[in-house]
Amino acid sequence: MKVAFKPWLIGFFMLTIFLFGETAIAQKKKTDNQCNLPLINKSGTCAANQCQAACVKRHKDGVGKCTTNPDKKMRCICFYLCPR
Repeated sequence: MKVAFKPWLIGFFMLTIFLFGETAIAQKKKTDNQCNLPLINKSGTCAANQCQAACVKRHKDGVGKCTTNPDKKMRCICFYLCPR
């Protein structure tokens, strides 16, 4: 028995996957509204664990990172999604 396939059917599936795959990728690349909040420490130092904990305490979806400011002091910055 000869196995026959329909090339137009395969082309249709490939085109569908290509079109819907591209729109899904385009939606993932959409930029979110991201805000940042500097968290000030009196000593001028930044511990990564404390920074992350303080950020999550203020904003549940936040990520705390230690950075240096222009004065060469360490500070904690909390990145979180802005309310719309």
